[in-house]
Amino acid sequence: MFDSFNKFTILYYALVLVFMSTVLFDLPLLHYTVKPMFMIVLMVFHWKQLSWLSNFFSKTIQFGLFFSWIGDIALMFDEKIPFLFVVGLGAFLIAHLGYAAAFLRNVKDSKFTLNLPNAGLMALPFILITGTFFYYMKDGLPANLFIPVLAYTVVISVMGITAAARHKHVDKKSYCWILIGAILFILSDMVIAINKFVIDFDYDAILNMGLYLTGQFMIALGAVFYAKSLSNKTF
Repeated sequence: MFDSFNKFTILYYALVLVFMSTVLFDLPLLHYTVKPMFMIVLMVFHWKQLSWLSNFFSKTIQFGLFFSWIGDIALMFDEKIPFLFVVGLGAFLIAHLGYAAAFLRNVKDSKFTLNLPNAGLMALPFILITGTFFYYMKDGLPANLFIPVLAYTVVISVMGITAAARHKHVDKKSYCWILIGAILFILSDMVIAINKFVIDFDYDAILNMGLYLTGQFMIALGAVFYAKSLSNKTF
């Protein structure tokens, strides 16, 4: 199951389907059982695919998945224990920083030098979108969360920018998968923040988790595609 891209995709999205059902039909026990499984299966898949490889990039992707797992668990209980929202925010901030470090290593390890004007142009949409998002949301933030949420907004922008900066430094397949995954991850964070601090809307969990789970899936798979492209291995 973890050795085949197609079989793993079926397994992963079968879990997604089960999870979405727990949200729609209010099945708390199954919900709390399934949600922590996603990052675990992604970590296992990533490790199984790359057990022959141990480098900074692969270790840092695992690092990001692990802290995302911590964040998932914290945010399952943040409505009952508000402090866990800050714990989850911190865990995801660390995960984003881990991904950003991994993406920067791709650029560093490439035989091509970074084209700063092009990198600046690719960074601009992330800066504009996350900056506008924070400006729109800031008035709804509690005073004690203003700085943490601002820091988090900067970090998710950095993660997106570093994903975009991999352009022409990695193979096209890995680049596209990770860039789209990073964008979806950022959008999922925005959905959580808007729902929590601006307006409470129906089915936010479905939208948020659909974006988040697909984003993480694409980042993990994009990391595998990158490693395999270096060794000419395939699924």
